[in-house]
Amino acid sequence: MYRELMRKNEITVDDEDTSLFMYVLSSIYMYLFVVVLAMVMAIHSMVINWEKDITGSITVQVLPVEDENKKIDTDKTQLEINKVLQYMENVSGVKSVHVLDAKSIEKLMTPWLGNKVDITSLPIPQLMDIQLDEDVEINYDEITRNLHKITPNASIDNHRLWLNRLLKFANSLNSLALAVLTMVIIICAFSIYYSTHTSLGINMNSIEILHIIGAQDDYIAKQYAHSYAKIGFFSGVIGLMIAVPTIILISKYAISTGSGLLNGAGLNEINWIIMLFTPVFSLLFARFTAYYTVRRSLEKMC
Repeated sequence: MYRELMRKNEITVDDEDTSLFMYVLSSIYMYLFVVVLAMVMAIHSMVINWEKDITGSITVQVLPVEDENKKIDTDKTQLEINKVLQYMENVSGVKSVHVLDAKSIEKLMTPWLGNKVDITSLPIPQLMDIQLDEDVEINYDEITRNLHKITPNASIDNHRLWLNRLLKFANSLNSLALAVLTMVIIICAFSIYYSTHTSLGINMNSIEILHIIGAQDDYIAKQYAHSYAKIGFFSGVIGLMIAVPTIILISKYAISTGSGLLNGAGLNEINWIIMLFTPVFSLLFARFTAYYTVRRSLEKMC
């Protein structure tokens, strides 16, 4: 590939004013392309992790029991928790039941209440994290009815309602990112098309001489394709080199927010490999666009 890029051509755009313009513009396009591509892949990974983590679990909560003085009755509350725990452990399809301790609940509530609030004095429900077997069908209505028979203070949350809202938001965001990605590709193709037309006008005398000595349109189109492949490749490298630090910076900022929803929005090894091949994609895209433009333009001139 390197030997092909360094090959000499009879027609080249390297010495034209449009060459620098195309290097700068293509580098910007590839920067945007890589950043948006990383965003698309990160959103896809996030949605997969959401579905994996949330659809395979449910949450049961037991409200604390109050006495006549509206104070929490610890003994009665614990008795109801034990009954609910025993029932959930025997439900078909339940793999494990984990009762969250006070520290875990406090950690969950801290972002909402702050560090200075004593949650032990608040009527916070006891939470149970229920892990389900894979591909299991749970009858949530039946479980809800049985829980209410045990205690009216128990309720179940299968996360499906708010998960669907999150998935809808994520899919909308992903569609928007794909639209931006498509727009970047279209604008880049238009820029190559415009630049190639300009270069054809500048090199018309050289093209006529090549025609006189027997050169075919395909040969001339390949000359342009080679020149723009070079621009596409090195612009892709420049765009990638600038985009990678940007992606890493955004990832660190997302992690620093401490939002559990963003924890699954990471990029794996395959995602990074795909991004490393973007200069090759840029080369092939620029080469094909320039070749097609020159062939069509020369056919219209004949």
